[in-house]
Amino acid sequence: MIRGPIESLARVIATALAAMPFFGLAARAETVSGIGVAGNLEYSNNPFLLSASNTEAVRARISLSPFVEERTARSSLRVSGDASFSAYNRSYRDAVDLGAQVGYNNRLSRQFSIRAGLSLNSSINSIYNSNPIFEAPSPTNVVPKVIDITVIGFQQRSTNAAASTGLTYSVDDKNSISIGYNASVLRFPQGGGRNEYSNVSQNVSYSRVINSRTTLGASVSVSRVNYFGTSLGDARIISPTIDGTFRLAANWTLSGGVGFSTSRVDIGFGKRTSTDLSGNLSLCRNDTRTNLCFNGSRAAAASSFDGVRTTTTAGITYSYRINARDTLSASGGYSRSGAPKLLVGTPNDYSSATTSFSRRFSNRMTGQITGGFSRSNLQGTRSTAYGSIGINYSFGNQ
Repeated sequence: MIRGPIESLARVIATALAAMPFFGLAARAETVSGIGVAGNLEYSNNPFLLSASNTEAVRARISLSPFVEERTARSSLRVSGDASFSAYNRSYRDAVDLGAQVGYNNRLSRQFSIRAGLSLNSSINSIYNSNPIFEAPSPTNVVPKVIDITVIGFQQRSTNAAASTGLTYSVDDKNSISIGYNASVLRFPQGGGRNEYSNVSQNVSYSRVINSRTTLGASVSVSRVNYFGTSLGDARIISPTIDGTFRLAANWTLSGGVGFSTSRVDIGFGKRTSTDLSGNLSLCRNDTRTNLCFNGSRAAAASSFDGVRTTTTAGITYSYRINARDTLSASGGYSRSGAPKLLVGTPNDYSSATTSFSRRFSNRMTGQITGGFSRSNLQGTRSTAYGSIGINYSFGNQ
């Protein structure tokens, strides 16, 4: 059902990637590369949020993060990967997590810029890879990251493949139009009772610079969710929003959008339509020492547990540079995955908090100590506390 759109998207990205060498011919290219090596020793009393006894474990983890990037005055092409090996002292199987990303940006002319990206990730879903859930989406992510809280703590491997491409046209110095396509596939190779699905979306947005402090615009996205093996739960979601960015003061910026999502879900004997408030909000302060962000979002999207849900998330991230070597950071928040639109069910809640102290020993070596907790009521209330100590070393010219 979605093979056609995915193949079309793949062809667009392949064309952009194939044309990359020609886009940078007129400019001198600079290539940088490197690899990060990290070692961590971690403890958690329940790393997979299980409803059982004797769940505590110590984990030793070694990870590698190589990358190579080519940059010109107008374009950048970055290929990166990450691989980690985790060994537990008891109860859990050793695991290897793998990921790869390709990101490309090019300003073809004063008016046109393009972007394209691919990502692939295969990992075991412990609480350790749920920390970014309360962070604001980064505008530098060529492939958007969507975190499904119904996967957190699910003690099975998941594989996620995603692709994205887009074009921005600057009408003049104040007005611009963007169009983008995104596609993703979530699979569970070992099964385990979770729903596998694909998601294809298209979005169009317009923005206008009002003055040096304000930008306003509007956008609309249309996405199609298809669950594998059945048409039950398949959905079409339309989400228009009014967007804006406001520089409130020298160090404070408010950005985001507000609108609604209309979901039309296949319930087996017909379609069920529902409309919910949706949007995102980010209020951030940045100065030479402090980064502070309050983030919120609400959207209808696919989940791996009982179909499409409306998820509401509120979080905070904070970092403070104590001195040239030391940094203190913290993040946390609360997320609710609403009742499934396919059937009568209950919402699921997830909350977490983490704090970290890091020290830079040299330009290449850093160390950190981290502690935190997580709590979920998906299939019963479960919680965990965890802590870790680690060291990172970088090679190359990163």
